[in-house]
This record gives sequence, C-alpha cells and structure tokens, in this order.
Amino acid sequence: MNGNYIKPFISDNVSCSLYLGRNAGERIKNYIKNAKKSIKIFSPYFSEELIDLLLEKTESIKDIKLISSFKISDLYNPMNSNLLRKIILQKRHIDEDSVNKRKSLYYFTMAIAIILVLYIIVSAVLLSTKNINLFTSTPLIYFLLAIIILFLRKKIISTRIYTYTYYTPFFVKFINDSNIFLHYKLYIIDDSYAFLGSLNFTSSGFFKNYESCITISDENIVKALSEYFEYIANSQINEIDISSLGHRLYNEPIN
Repeated sequence: MNGNYIKPFISDNVSCSLYLGRNAGERIKNYIKNAKKSIKIFSPYFSEELIDLLLEKTESIKDIKLISSFKISDLYNPMNSNLLRKIILQKRHIDEDSVNKRKSLYYFTMAIAIILVLYIIVSAVLLSTKNINLFTSTPLIYFLLAIIILFLRKKIISTRIYTYTYYTPFFVKFINDSNIFLHYKLYIIDDSYAFLGSLNFTSSGFFKNYESCITISDENIVKALSEYFEYIANSQINEIDISSLGHRLYNEPIN
C-alpha cells in the first residue's frame, strides 16, 4: 500500500442511532468501562481523563488500541508532554560492566588523591623540620598527580551506566504525515459496537461541547469498521516512532 494513501470506507443503508448535543460521549465512556475484549479508538486529540480510563482497562483487557494524529511541535506544550508521559513510559537499563568500571575508576581516583594528600603532608613536614622543600624540588610529581586525578574524574563523569528504552501500555500509533490528516473519530468496543461522530477523545468532546455521535450495532458494519481500523493500524503511513518521542519527553542521565 502507498504510504501516502488511505483507502476510503464506504457503506450504504446503515442502521444506526443518532445523538446530537452535550454529553455525546457519555454512552461511549460507559461502553469502554464495560468492555470485555477490545477497545479501538481513532481520534486526532485525546485528554488525560479518558486516557486514564484506558489505562484502568489495561488491567482486564489486552487488546486496546489508540490511533491519533500528532505533531512534534505539540511537545512544546507542557500539558501535552505530561499527558504523553502517561502512555509513553521509560524503562532504564543498567550496564553492570560499566558500573564495575566506574567503581574501579572511582577507587583508583581516591587512591591517587590519597597519595597526593600524603605527599603534601610529607612535603610540609620535611619543609618545617629539615628545611627540605619538595614543593620546589619535585613540582612535576604534584602536576602529574593532579592531572591524573582530573583525567580520572572526567572519565567517571562520562562513563555511561544507564541506557533507556520506551514502551506503551497499549498499542499506540501517532500518525504524522504532511500529505494526510486523518480526522476520523471512531470508537469500536468489543467488535460489537461502533461509534462515529464529531467528538474527539477528550473531556470537552465527550461532555462539554455540542457534538454528534452515531451508534452502530449492525454486526457486519461493525466488523467492516473494525477491519478498516486494523487496516490503518497496520498501514505504512508515516508515523512518529515512540522511542524518538520518549527521548524528547524524558531526561536521560547517563549515570
């Protein structure tokens, strides 16, 4: 399939019920709460309250999918970043070899520092008791020890012991294609009920705005819509890699 093309979905003579007004998403919310097998959502926008609802359902349902549109520029809004951290999770990995290497460097640095301190003490004692000035007679030793300590300290600071990977608690696909803006609002619950309309997967869309919502329970139509959803979920349309988003969302200290 061409990555810049999504085929249309066409169905005639569909039996459905229609709702216009506020709280258009109340029924969808209840169906999501009572879902037993699967939840499939396509919405350009989503909000924290409804994402939290999906996260709650991950305890009982494995087949949860969310497809949405996204722009990298959206990350510059702190509210968006905080919301994305709910569905893009960071996992930190520890490199034990690097941990041991860093410990060895630390202990070696401490040993060199102790040698330098002892050398300074001995030099001070000799200067005060025997008038032997090691500070001027052997300056190279001080210089070398100090350089070694600075070098080792830099190595300790720059030794990476942590790497990071990113994952989502359920299937997430962020479409980012300049040639295509998928503005669908589609909700499929248990492959038995489908909802379409103007309402985004947001608190405003579900409860505050005056929106439209069509409910479809026709088995054949719902099945066809579910297949169409999977077609988009598995398409090669341009999307944002979850890992690349994770690297932007989270701090990644190396040690």
